[in-house]
Amino acid sequence: MSDDFESRVIGVIATTFSVPASAISRATTADDVDGWDSLGHSILMTRLSHQLAMEIGEDIASGPDNVGELVDALARERSRIG
Repeated sequence: MSDDFESRVIGVIATTFSVPASAISRATTADDVDGWDSLGHSILMTRLSHQLAMEIGEDIASGPDNVGELVDALARERSRIG
């Protein structure tokens, strides 16, 4: 996984929740970000899907516990689909 990919994901998260990208780290959880509730999560997954040009399955959308795990899951899926 490249730092550029991680930066892209973090950028989408930051934009979605109107926070600076510097406030998002791999350890960040939904509980750490105002507005990252179930609706916000659905919006985030839609935006990530669009920005990364890939479908995001339920396993990826609901599995990760923090941003780092989300980035890793998305990177694995991206590599898998090529």
